[in-house]
Amino acid sequence: MFSHKLRYLFILVLGGYSYLNTIFSETYRYYGIHQKPVIILAVFVGTCLLIWEGNRVLEKVLAVRMQQADYQIRPLILFFALSHLVALITGGIIYGLIIFLRLGADQRETELAGKLVILFAFRINLFLNCIHAIIFLLKRYRQKEHEAEELRAISTQASLQAIKNQVNPHFLFNNLNVLSALIMQKNEEANTFIEKFSSVYRYILKSQEKSMVTVAEELEFIKPYLYLLEKRFGEGFKVQMDIPQDHYQDLIVPVALQMLIENAIKHNIVSSRRPLLVSIFVDPADNLVVYNSFQPRLEKEPSTQVGLNNINQRLKMLTGQELAINKETDSFSVGIPLIKSYPV
Repeated sequence: MFSHKLRYLFILVLGGYSYLNTIFSETYRYYGIHQKPVIILAVFVGTCLLIWEGNRVLEKVLAVRMQQADYQIRPLILFFALSHLVALITGGIIYGLIIFLRLGADQRETELAGKLVILFAFRINLFLNCIHAIIFLLKRYRQKEHEAEELRAISTQASLQAIKNQVNPHFLFNNLNVLSALIMQKNEEANTFIEKFSSVYRYILKSQEKSMVTVAEELEFIKPYLYLLEKRFGEGFKVQMDIPQDHYQDLIVPVALQMLIENAIKHNIVSSRRPLLVSIFVDPADNLVVYNSFQPRLEKEPSTQVGLNNINQRLKMLTGQELAINKETDSFSVGIPLIKSYPV
C-alpha cells in the first residue's frame, strides 16, 4: 500500500482533508491558535508525508517476514507496533520545526501546537494502518485462494501422472512377462508376485486422496515395488536403504520414491554387466535422498521432467521447500525435504 505510485497524491488529499476537518470543527478558535492557514496546511501535509514515507520504509524492511509468515495477524501486529515509533518520531520532528521556526505566538501556543501535532500523527498513523491491514489481508486471502487452486490442479495432475507411469503398456507388459515366466516355473513365487503387484496399485490409488504421507507408509509401499523391479531385472538392479526409524513419522509427498526410482531406470542402463545401484537414505540436512549411479543409455528416452516437476511443485506449494537435485559425472541424486508436521 505505502509504495503505491499515486502515494503523493493521496498524501496531499489526506493532509488537505485533515486541514478542512479542523476548519469546520473550529479547532483553532477553540484552542486559541492563531497562525496562517498555509502554515497549518503545510504542517498537516508534512505530517502525513513523514508518516506515510516512514511506514513505506518499515514495510520494505519487514517485507520478507510479512510475505513468508504462515500466521497472518502476527506480522500485522509487529508492523503496527513499530509504526508507532514512526508516528512518535514524526511528531517530534514537526514539533521541533515549530519551535525552531518560532511558529507559536508564545510558549503556551507552541506547546499546545506540539501536542496537537503528536496527537494527529498517532491518529493518522492509526488510520493508515487500518487501511494497510485491510489491503494486506485481502491480498493474502486472494493469494491463499490462488495457491489452493494451484495445489488442487497440481495434485490432480500428479495423481494422474503417477497412475500413467504405472498403468502404461510397457510397465504392464514387462511385469506380465515376468509373471508369465514365474507361473511356468513356480506357482508359489507367482502368487507372491501377484500380491506385490496388487499392493503397489492399491497404494497408488489410495495415495490420490492424500497430499502427504508418512515415511513409514511410503516405505511400506516401496518394498513390494522394489520386489517387482528385482524380479524384472535380477542382478541388474540393486537397492540399499538406510533410513533411521526416528524419521518414519516424518512426512513426504506420496509416490515420490517410486517416481524417482522409475526415473533412474528410465534414463540409465540396467543390466547384469552394469548393475544400476540405487541408495535411499537420510542426509544430515534431513532430506530423504534417492541416489543412483549414472550410466546413461546410448539411446536416450526423451525427458519431459514431468515426474520431478510434479514432486517439486507439490512440495513447494505445501511447504515452500524444493527438491535438492545433484548431478555428477558418475551419479545422480534427488533429496526430498522431510516435513516434521503436517503443513497448515
